[in-house]
Amino acid sequence: MGKLMIDGTLDLSQFWPIGESDADTTKIVLTVLPGAVQYQPTNDASRPTTKFDEAGVKSFGQFKPVIKNGKITVRLQGVDAPELHYQPQSMKGKTYKGQPFGSLKGSGLVKKYRQRQAETATVRLGRYLSTFGASPLPCRFQTEVTDHEGPADAVDKYGRFVGNVLVNEIDINLEILRQGLAIVALYNSMHPAEMEACLEAWALGKTATDGIAQYQTRTIGEFDPQLLYQPPATARLTPEKTKRFIHPKLYRRQCTWWAYRKLGTFKGGFDTYLSLFFDDIFYERSSMRDEGFLAATPFQIEQMVKDGRKVIYAPDEIVFKEAGSQLFTADGQLIREW
Repeated sequence: MGKLMIDGTLDLSQFWPIGESDADTTKIVLTVLPGAVQYQPTNDASRPTTKFDEAGVKSFGQFKPVIKNGKITVRLQGVDAPELHYQPQSMKGKTYKGQPFGSLKGSGLVKKYRQRQAETATVRLGRYLSTFGASPLPCRFQTEVTDHEGPADAVDKYGRFVGNVLVNEIDINLEILRQGLAIVALYNSMHPAEMEACLEAWALGKTATDGIAQYQTRTIGEFDPQLLYQPPATARLTPEKTKRFIHPKLYRRQCTWWAYRKLGTFKGGFDTYLSLFFDDIFYERSSMRDEGFLAATPFQIEQMVKDGRKVIYAPDEIVFKEAGSQLFTADGQLIREW
């Protein structure tokens, strides 16, 4: 395995309630130091690389640079946390039994919804990071890469760098799990050692008395449209105590399902809605461990849920399939090699 390393700084003001970042897989932004992107091939010394300069992914038909204004967005590998601000996604152009979903535009349903414990987790993460010193914090992004897959192995299809962030040589991803500020989220793009490290941290964090992970529930309740994101200027943090939340991956899908049910263009249950996403795949971790990835049986995400109400698997029992990614130059040429 090779390794990608990026030295940079972490601005603590990005975390809610000062900024809008949340302690999950979406918006941890790092400022990249000049010449600080290093690639280390297997059994070789690290060396500077410019492969990501002016490179990007094609997201929803648009070119999206992976380094923009000297900044990268990092998806913290191995963790997922309650959503702080999630909007229903458009299903325009899709149909069910011949009935188009239609557009949510103008419906009044496209708002930033949030889950219980999202605010608590974010505030505690920001507070923890502030113990390392004043903002901006020197940090390092790093991730294991499969050399022959090229630079695209380091990013996801949305152009986010996927890996771990280290501050003072402390792995923030693992510390988030140890403190119970998120739940473990394994993907088949992770290497075995990376999975094991996350699982060891999760074993401590899932019952941490000061964490929020202990309040994750496998019972899917009604979607609460009154639970909305609070903009920083008017935010008031109230104790959430023992309020429970479902797996964030399911919440994101429940949010869009609820919006289209409310719109009236989709009348099926939540499990029926989940069945429409053929590429939303997971594997049983025990099967991957015993039989290997190639032999493991893939399951559609609807099989995570029974009767639309009960989550069958615990977070550490499943491994999600990572969507493939491709990296392009600014003029559209595919980047295949380091």
